[in-house]
Amino acid sequence: MKKLTVAVGILFFVLTFFMGAIDLSEGKAEAMEANRSLATWLWDTKQIETKPNEIIQFLEEKQATDVYLQINRSIANSSYHTFIENAWSKGINVHALDGAPNWATSKGEIYQDRLFTWLEEYQMDAKVAQQFRGVHLDIEPYLHSGWTNNYQRTIAFYQDRLSDGKERTNLLGLTFGVDTPFWFDEQSYNNKYGIGKLSEWVIQKADHTTLMAYRDHADGENGIIKLVENEIMFAEQNGKKVSIAVETGQTSEATYLSFYEEGSAIMDQELLKVSAAYGTSPAMSGYGIHYVDSWMELKP
Repeated sequence: MKKLTVAVGILFFVLTFFMGAIDLSEGKAEAMEANRSLATWLWDTKQIETKPNEIIQFLEEKQATDVYLQINRSIANSSYHTFIENAWSKGINVHALDGAPNWATSKGEIYQDRLFTWLEEYQMDAKVAQQFRGVHLDIEPYLHSGWTNNYQRTIAFYQDRLSDGKERTNLLGLTFGVDTPFWFDEQSYNNKYGIGKLSEWVIQKADHTTLMAYRDHADGENGIIKLVENEIMFAEQNGKKVSIAVETGQTSEATYLSFYEEGSAIMDQELLKVSAAYGTSPAMSGYGIHYVDSWMELKP
């Protein structure tokens, strides 16, 4: 995507870089672009009981705006109450996170219903400051065997879950977010939902789509900027919002998938390049750092 916005973004990047105005490692994410979100994932829900203050302090230091909290129904509601209220007092929105590959199956409706039944009851019993601000689904249907064995059927189940999730989230008055890999623009669907690119269908369905652009560099054909350009362009054309997420955890796969080896300083530099390319796009809502545990442990 090459337009005037890119040139303007590059000028912004150059000026702020040399003036020292941008420093994500010091928690100044808001200087990257005005009104951009900075989100992260909290998968180990028990940590809201074992080290809630440490997590919230870290998020506050980084000026994170959103945290996607995995729902664990074995955790007492009172623990959610306290954590969410404390996060809210620091300006951090907490979203109910759930999803698994087996949700894109014939039994997926049962699994998803458990989330929403719990969430509906929770929201009714919680004070406003203790309530979730959104729902965030991370289903990853491509990790299920059906993706290979019966692709179109699996895609339809996946679309069923997102359609139902959007409807039930709307009834709760919450925002609906979805995680997708950057390569969904190469996946098609041809079923009861019509014919098209899966990435475009998801972006249209969700209030906010997080693009999992897991690369440790911004430039080049295999860099973050290039890999998300189709989604950014489509979101711009359709008045939708997307954010760009990067990985910080150690992986047994290719080392270029994560900033684990490079550390936070290099990650900040690469995100500045992404900002130069897309920072002024009306579709660009912010960034995601996956995930809070590895982000906290990421070397300088």
